[in-house]
Amino acid sequence: MPKRAPILLLAAVLLAAGRVALYAASAGTSAADFLKIPVAAIPSGMGEAYTAMVGPDSILYNPAGLGLLSYSALSASYNQYILGVNQGYLSLSWRFPFGTVGAAYSALSSGQIDAYDQNDMPIGKASTSHRFAELSFAQSWPHYPQDAGKLDPMLITPPWTRIEPVRDYRPKVYRFSAGATVKQISEDLAGTSSSAMAFDAGVLLVLPHHLQLGASALDFGSDEKFQESSAQLPSSLRAGLAKDFHTVDDIMIFTVASDLVKYRDQDYISDTGLQVDIMRLFQLRVGYTSLKDAGSKVSGGFGLSFDSVSDKDSLLGGTRIDYSYVGYGELGATHRFGFQMVW
Repeated sequence: MPKRAPILLLAAVLLAAGRVALYAASAGTSAADFLKIPVAAIPSGMGEAYTAMVGPDSILYNPAGLGLLSYSALSASYNQYILGVNQGYLSLSWRFPFGTVGAAYSALSSGQIDAYDQNDMPIGKASTSHRFAELSFAQSWPHYPQDAGKLDPMLITPPWTRIEPVRDYRPKVYRFSAGATVKQISEDLAGTSSSAMAFDAGVLLVLPHHLQLGASALDFGSDEKFQESSAQLPSSLRAGLAKDFHTVDDIMIFTVASDLVKYRDQDYISDTGLQVDIMRLFQLRVGYTSLKDAGSKVSGGFGLSFDSVSDKDSLLGGTRIDYSYVGYGELGATHRFGFQMVW
């Protein structure tokens, strides 16, 4: 197979992702652009405005969010992407007295795609695969080990109903959390493999009245090299805020989130998301991104909690399923199906 065929294969995958970035084609382009593809169902439904949110999917956007989890959680998603591309994601966050340890794994496969040589002549079918695995640690201050498994009333109210909030007095001036992630990235393009190491770091500040402010730096690390070509990872800086608003008796809870994102190889992007929680049972989500040349700028989704499935005395604190829709214009629609459980 000609040397440039793997590069052309990766370009095809990136085009399918709606990110027009030909790998190693010119200065300023990035390797591992699959890292920009949203895979988790809840954040993608909110336009990826998730830097200041707290949940098991914080491991993807701001590891500091894990430090504010008082419970352990599992999150999984399946991304039915365009042009036969599919992606899976699984994360586990485990709360310990000394902090939260998180781990995540994601794999994207292109399926069988057309391959071309440097003269744009077809050379048959080939496939690509793209993976990352990461390990995170986060802690919050002040933290109270005796509150493990209970909801902190300072935080934006999550949809879980089987996890009881802290009832006794706690200082409510602020919460601060910091977290870091080490990440292994690997790609295989028609038999040619490459890997790179990357690091994430983030902070999150919680102020009175459920106002959350977050900032993170993602995917900073070594260059990725395929044969004689190498390129930098799509490192990014994120800053966001989130706030919820409650109706009487919490019949409806509105959560608004907004992020400002700067990728190394792109202009500033603003992401905005809204979640409407109805009776802590059903959630509706909508998101908007200012990203250009990526098809539709609007995303959406919904979620359904099954806390009643959990026995009152069981260790399982709740389960839920989620769905999100993200369109890519003429390339088609994408669908993400998610599952979460907490204990």
